[in-house]
Amino acid sequence: MNCIHCDRSAHANCRFCGRAVCKDHIKTSPFILSIYKGEEGINKALVVADAVYCGICNPREQPVSLKELK
Repeated sequence: MNCIHCDRSAHANCRFCGRAVCKDHIKTSPFILSIYKGEEGINKALVVADAVYCGICNPREQPVSLKELK
Protein backbone atom coordinates (compact mmCIF):
# COMPACT_ATOMS: atom_id res chain seq x y z
CA MET A 1 0.00 0.00 0.00
CA ASN A 2 1.04 3.59 -0.55
CA CYS A 3 0.66 6.67 1.62
CA ILE A 4 -2.53 8.64 1.03
CA HIS A 5 -0.52 11.89 1.22
CA CYS A 6 2.58 11.27 -0.92
CA ASP A 7 2.16 7.86 -2.64
CA ARG A 8 5.36 6.43 -1.05
CA SER A 9 5.34 3.05 0.68
CA ALA A 10 3.09 3.07 3.74
CA HIS A 11 4.21 2.01 7.22
CA ALA A 12 0.89 2.06 9.08
CA ASN A 13 -2.87 2.37 8.74
CA CYS A 14 -5.08 4.97 10.38
CA ARG A 15 -6.86 3.43 13.38
CA PHE A 16 -9.98 5.43 12.56
CA CYS A 17 -10.48 5.03 8.79
CA GLY A 18 -7.83 2.55 7.59
CA ARG A 19 -6.01 4.88 5.19
CA ALA A 20 -2.34 4.02 4.67
CA VAL A 21 0.34 6.51 5.79
CA CYS A 22 4.13 6.60 5.55
CA LYS A 23 6.31 7.32 8.58
CA ASP A 24 6.69 10.99 7.54
CA HIS A 25 2.91 11.57 7.55
CA ILE A 26 1.85 9.59 10.64
CA LYS A 27 -0.02 11.68 13.18
CA THR A 28 -1.41 10.41 16.47
CA SER A 29 -4.69 10.77 18.32
CA PRO A 30 -6.22 9.17 21.43
CA PHE A 31 -8.33 6.07 20.73
CA ILE A 32 -10.79 4.51 23.20
CA LEU A 33 -10.40 0.73 23.34
CA SER A 34 -13.02 0.03 25.97
CA ILE A 35 -15.37 1.75 28.42
CA TYR A 36 -16.37 0.16 31.70
CA LYS A 37 -17.81 1.01 35.11
CA GLY A 38 -15.22 1.14 37.86
CA GLU A 39 -15.71 -0.05 41.42
CA GLU A 40 -16.98 3.39 42.45
CA GLY A 41 -19.68 3.24 39.75
CA ILE A 42 -17.83 5.82 37.65
CA ASN A 43 -17.41 5.21 33.92
CA LYS A 44 -13.78 4.72 32.95
CA ALA A 45 -12.06 4.24 29.60
CA LEU A 46 -9.04 2.27 28.50
CA VAL A 47 -7.35 4.64 26.02
CA VAL A 48 -4.40 4.37 23.65
CA ALA A 49 -2.91 7.86 23.80
CA ASP A 50 -1.02 7.77 20.50
CA ALA A 51 -2.97 5.66 18.00
CA VAL A 52 -2.01 6.15 14.33
CA TYR A 53 -4.11 8.87 12.68
CA CYS A 54 -3.98 9.87 9.00
CA GLY A 55 -4.84 13.53 9.58
CA ILE A 56 -7.54 13.42 6.88
CA CYS A 57 -10.51 11.63 8.42
CA ASN A 58 -12.76 13.25 10.99
CA PRO A 59 -13.52 10.85 13.85
CA ARG A 60 -16.77 11.85 15.59
CA GLU A 61 -16.75 12.94 19.22
CA GLN A 62 -20.27 11.60 19.77
CA PRO A 63 -21.80 8.27 18.69
CA VAL A 64 -23.82 8.32 15.46
CA SER A 65 -27.37 6.91 15.52
CA LEU A 66 -28.10 4.17 12.96
CA LYS A 67 -31.90 4.03 13.06
CA GLU A 68 -32.04 2.25 9.69
CA LEU A 69 -30.38 -0.87 11.14
CA LYS A 70 -32.55 -3.24 13.12
